[in-house]
Amino acid sequence: MGDNMADSSKNIKVKDIPLKVKKAKIAKAHKSSVLSYNALPIYLIIALILINIILLANYVSTREKNSPTYDNSNERIDIKASKLGSWQDQNNQLLIFAEDNNFYWYTSSTTQNDNYYQGTYNYQTGLEALKEMGYTEDEFYLTFGNDISLDNVYSINIFPSLLINNHRDLTSIKLKPNETWWYLLIIKNNDTAIGYNKTLDLRYNLTKYQSR
Repeated sequence: MGDNMADSSKNIKVKDIPLKVKKAKIAKAHKSSVLSYNALPIYLIIALILINIILLANYVSTREKNSPTYDNSNERIDIKASKLGSWQDQNNQLLIFAEDNNFYWYTSSTTQNDNYYQGTYNYQTGLEALKEMGYTEDEFYLTFGNDISLDNVYSINIFPSLLINNHRDLTSIKLKPNETWWYLLIIKNNDTAIGYNKTLDLRYNLTKYQSR
């Protein structure tokens, strides 16, 4: 009888193993299904975000295509620069500070009837500019060198109000209402300068532009 019990006990253990494995597989499958179910809202949110991005990109693209054309190809460009001057950067962009407190920022100095920003500006110079920039005289000279006259240091507030791109007026699409850029102009000598659009974090090495 003892032998029979031992054999019976062995049989029970052997039979239990597949049952336990089966239960474990069912539990694992159930856990996986619960996790997948819980992750479903995350997938839906990601899908909605992607759809919104695509719709927004299409909306902006459509607005740009439908924006009014602005053809001034026959206009004669005759802008008299102020004492702040006209400056060209290493990428052939052109920035003109005009006498009438308007500015013009062209993508290319050779094309001055398309692809540009236009607006107004005001500025501080000398010690007032340093104060606005947050420099003492010593700090400024330590940063930029002693060969710069304070009369050639400008802290400029720029107010873009027109953006023309590919002969289309994209002002309402690309510019925020009352947008303002803070621009620093440091003239090193008569022909070179440092430009820094602090708002857009863009730096420029400038040379004085000679109109052709």
